[in-house]
Amino acid sequence: MPQLLKTIEEYIATDRKEATLFVNFSKPYNQASLGIPFDNNVDEYSGFDWLDKKHVNEQKRQEFLEYMKINFPNIKLVEVFDNVPMSYLVWPFLGTMAIDIDPKSEEAKKICALFEDENEEPLSMDAVIYIMEYEIAQKLHQKREESIDAEFGE
Repeated sequence: MPQLLKTIEEYIATDRKEATLFVNFSKPYNQASLGIPFDNNVDEYSGFDWLDKKHVNEQKRQEFLEYMKINFPNIKLVEVFDNVPMSYLVWPFLGTMAIDIDPKSEEAKKICALFEDENEEPLSMDAVIYIMEYEIAQKLHQKREESIDAEFGE
């Protein structure tokens, strides 16, 4: 069934209005986002394939949902589209969730420990946690809105 979701930057800029943690479960998306090159001998991520929902690690996503349900049932999780280059007008839902929590809280530290080592490096490219500042989200959202308006008119 189709879903109407906001992008992470739109969600932060219009709803949350503060720095926000979010987690993505797609290895090629995470590699691209972090500037980690794909293996030279791997052609499966050519073209737009790195944004294919088939790369979502549903097991890791489900484990995270279970962890949150058991340990932090009162923390709101919101499904969002990822932050992708402005040239992309359509892309699939990659399982990404915004986590409505103060990124500096003790709960956030426990959640981040699921995904990062002590140096804040990802434990796995299959599940990476990010933080986006409110000001950055506002700028990205405004830029995307302007791009869409320029392409399709107001």
